[in-house]
Amino acid sequence: MIGRFSAYIIHASVRDMAIKYAMILLLFSGSCVASAQAMVTEDTVNISAVTITATAPERILPYTVSFISRERLLGSESTDLAGVLHTASLVSVKRYGNYGLASVSVRGLPGSHTQVMWNGLPVNAASNGYSDFAIIPLNAASSVRITSGGYDLSDVTGSIGGKIDLSSELIFQKTLEGTLSFNAGSYDTYSASAVVMTGGEAVTARMGIWGGKAGNDFRFVNRNSPFGMREERRTNAAAASEGLSADMGFRSGRSSVSAHLWYNNANRELPGPVTTVQQDFGERQSDRSLRGIIKYDTDPGRFKVSASAGGSHETNLYFNESPELNGDNSYSMVIIRSGISYRPGSRTELVLNAGDEYQRAQTLSYSKIHERNVFSASLAARYTPLTRLRLTVQARQMAITSMAASPEFTAGAVWMLTGNGEHLLKGSISHNIKLPCLNDLYWIPGGNSHLKPERANEAEASYSYAGMTSSGIKNTATITMHASKINDLIQWIPGDGGIWSAQNVRSINVTGLESMIGTEMPLNDWKISGQINYSLTRSVIADSEIPNDRSQGSQLIYEPLHHLNINVRAVWKMINAQMTAVYESRRYTTSDNSEWLPSYFLADGSLGVVIGKAKSKARMDFYVHNIFNTPVESIRNYPMPLRTFNLRMTLTFSKRNTSK
Repeated sequence: MIGRFSAYIIHASVRDMAIKYAMILLLFSGSCVASAQAMVTEDTVNISAVTITATAPERILPYTVSFISRERLLGSESTDLAGVLHTASLVSVKRYGNYGLASVSVRGLPGSHTQVMWNGLPVNAASNGYSDFAIIPLNAASSVRITSGGYDLSDVTGSIGGKIDLSSELIFQKTLEGTLSFNAGSYDTYSASAVVMTGGEAVTARMGIWGGKAGNDFRFVNRNSPFGMREERRTNAAAASEGLSADMGFRSGRSSVSAHLWYNNANRELPGPVTTVQQDFGERQSDRSLRGIIKYDTDPGRFKVSASAGGSHETNLYFNESPELNGDNSYSMVIIRSGISYRPGSRTELVLNAGDEYQRAQTLSYSKIHERNVFSASLAARYTPLTRLRLTVQARQMAITSMAASPEFTAGAVWMLTGNGEHLLKGSISHNIKLPCLNDLYWIPGGNSHLKPERANEAEASYSYAGMTSSGIKNTATITMHASKINDLIQWIPGDGGIWSAQNVRSINVTGLESMIGTEMPLNDWKISGQINYSLTRSVIADSEIPNDRSQGSQLIYEPLHHLNINVRAVWKMINAQMTAVYESRRYTTSDNSEWLPSYFLADGSLGVVIGKAKSKARMDFYVHNIFNTPVESIRNYPMPLRTFNLRMTLTFSKRNTSK
């Protein structure tokens, strides 16, 4: 698996101007101008397809943050987190087939530049820097927070692409709730899950279990078959997974303690590439992970103190029909963090964070077990010199085993154009770094222990609107322009004797525009909501030290110039209908942009009905994926399924009124 994934790391134009203008026209056609009252204190857009929420501290951050709620996660037609992110946010997803390895790219950078956290615990593997979103189940978190860029310096380490936070939020109230969900779909796909939550004002607990399997012998179109273009069935593609999560919290006064546990086990066959025929090498892999963390928070007044400690252990077993290629790989991590926030007055806040992260990895491709320790401290200051102006400054310094790192910083400002916070202008600049992964440092052959961290200078500016009309129509709109320069990019390049090695040899320029528009309107017995997300991201190789490199001035491989998704939902009494559509422009498959995958448009739809009272409900949903039967490849020669169907039944029981 590590060999194939390393190859994936190495491999990372618009059709015409009419498409570009058409998408921009569609984007801004959904914008509505409305008035609102006191929207600075709460900005919540409950869109059933994609629920994005932002309380005041989040909305007035000087950089871009968006959310995906638990309702969206549980109601999604996707089986993993990669599918939800692809249709509900501005990130792009690359995956080796339906259940294959999946990575998420933010703002035009490879998936290894996306930091993934679960309740403050890093999820990225220290070996290759990636998180496999195909094996992150939707039950693992109650909400997802997406930070674009590397502006947030509050963690022990960071990344220069963006950050995805998975949170298991606990609710302290007297309740007893349970949810059972059953799913059946095309190509022998079955899954089930159960969640129970109970507690009171002082103690609360939640536990979830899940499991599923898929034959996954789906139909696809082989365009290069020696018998002519025809439909075939995927082979060696079955998958199965199971897991559990547990969360418990205790609260006394203004202090709280919580503990979180997540166990996951996934077993997958790895289908080979489809060139002229399917190439199957009997590959399969098993991924097991155990993560746990304990957190403490107290807020007695001017001081706020937090502390957490946790760790994880992950095992990856790779099997091939050639025994010499089999792999047994493991990775462990322990982290300790603390933070102190001090508010000397109503206009000022100072935050000091410190933490230590210990990493340990072993694989057949290392000469020995390798360890790394990272200690960091960061300081943030927030100041409100004027009622409508908020300033933020952050700085962080890391100390890494056998490696030097430059200081990082972020500075930003938020200006409220109107007194009620309906209109905002925001801007940020930052300098931050990304550490080499252990494969880059120690892989045999080719690892380079003398690598430097990658460095990024970033900037963004945005306009944000949140309003509500007197008739109850809620509207939001955000437009963001961003730019960044990444230096000392690590690439694997061929050297003397044909051996590939990791080197700091490239720099990248990223420029782009992002826009998110949402609306929710009640119409008599109807409730209609919609969301449009659009990004234009130009991620170009600016300079290269690779001899005869023809990639300069070219778009990074598999990074689309245009990404657009639309989510619309209508609810009438007990019936609901939903449509999701995704468009991506061509994705280049060679570094000189001489070859590419064509642009695609995918549409999914669902129809559901809810039966029962507020305290006991049954919900049935029917999903159609890839309505128009579009042939799509996310990675070249790894096709995705044609049209598929799913039927899901969800039973909910509660001792409190869930309609409130």
